[in-house]
Amino acid sequence: MAEHHKRHVLMMLLGAAGLLLVGAVVAITVLLSGLFTTAATKQHFWVTHRVLDLGLEYSVRRRADEIEVPDLDVPGMHELGAACYRENCVTCHGAPGVAPDSYALGMLPAPTNLAHVAAEKSPQWLYYVTRKGVRMTGMPAWEYRLSDRSLWSLVAFIETLPTLDKATYRQVAAISEQVPCETRTTIPDPSLNAEVLLRQYGCHTCHRIEGVIGPAVDTGPPLVDWHRRAYIAGVLPNTRENLERWILDPEQVSPRTLMPDLGVAPAHARAMSEFLFTQQR
Repeated sequence: MAEHHKRHVLMMLLGAAGLLLVGAVVAITVLLSGLFTTAATKQHFWVTHRVLDLGLEYSVRRRADEIEVPDLDVPGMHELGAACYRENCVTCHGAPGVAPDSYALGMLPAPTNLAHVAAEKSPQWLYYVTRKGVRMTGMPAWEYRLSDRSLWSLVAFIETLPTLDKATYRQVAAISEQVPCETRTTIPDPSLNAEVLLRQYGCHTCHRIEGVIGPAVDTGPPLVDWHRRAYIAGVLPNTRENLERWILDPEQVSPRTLMPDLGVAPAHARAMSEFLFTQQR
């Protein structure tokens, strides 16, 4: 009897493995055939959209519940939040009486109306998504660009969106033009690998970088075995200090370079330089 049960279990496992294998083969066949369209003009299936929404909801909820919310009514916080929203958010999400920019209207999925989100989600949820971003949606992570005060101020302002009419928003936005949004100058979490910084500044869109997963591009020279280089941009001796200088202001080092100024914070440039010098194949 026990032997019969073992055979039954084995057959069930083999059957499940077979189904998984067939499913994988079908998926790969569809993918390689080109039948699956990546066009943003063709909407997701309802089930696809629903699954992605559920995945986002439960993923964020699991990570956001432990976040401690500071006092969001500190004087000046809403003004700072309005400034950060006007500078960084309105182009994709719009505002009361203000449409998103045209490119955002063509995105799939379309950026969410934040008045609706603010009415349904907790401050912890808003903070986590704003800080960490959402992969494969176009929603960026702001933790390497905005200070914690700016991030929480954004949350405080977003929570007011359901109560704002067009005239009030315009008034608030006009006042916020006198308030600079605070950018981040330090690394938010020193325990994170510098490869996160390299991705956050888009370095992997032009360079192949050891330890950084990204497209196989050669627009710029590959950043591998960096410690073996003699010179930076053919001009500077290859040292950690000079590499930091190059990352911070490439045109000052080589006026004809195509390497743009990415607005890298000094602390970030230091971490990126250290990473490149220690990575070896």
